[in-house]
Amino acid sequence: MKDLKKQRSILIITLSFSLILHLCYGLEGEKQMSELQYKLDHQEAIIQDRDEQIEIMDMLLDQKVVPEVKPKKVYAGEFEITYYTAGHESTGKNPGDDAYGITKSGTTVKEGQTIAADWTVLEPGTKVFIEGVGERIVEDTGGAILGNAIDVYVEDVEVARELGRHKADVYVIEVE
Repeated sequence: MKDLKKQRSILIITLSFSLILHLCYGLEGEKQMSELQYKLDHQEAIIQDRDEQIEIMDMLLDQKVVPEVKPKKVYAGEFEITYYTAGHESTGKNPGDDAYGITKSGTTVKEGQTIAADWTVLEPGTKVFIEGVGERIVEDTGGAILGNAIDVYVEDVEVARELGRHKADVYVIEVE
């Protein structure tokens, strides 16, 4: 019986010790959980703050007025204006020939866009306004296009002949 009492006392002490350890670890675990919850709440607050900043930036961007780019026309002088096509009568090339319809700059001729000019006067890529013709881009050159001369590309040879030759004021379009 003495043995039983001794074992019972050891069991009670062991259970009490175990209960105390569980209680201590439980408190430590609760402390760690509390710290983790604080960190999580802090991170959520940071994310919410950044989301609000992004929303404000989006609103500002939506309200931002994009400044209008105004082209500036600089008078280049009076030019002799002629008209050409991609065909044999203008270029000596026929459909199917190598480089038929290809400009000196490598682009394909396009009515309403392409002009040929003396590249020492108007560099390739220069955008110009020709009075009575409109805006065009220097994309080509020509053997007879020297000095203040411009050859305007048109698709139809009859239109080129009808338009003939005339003088016009030319302005270089610059973007400010």
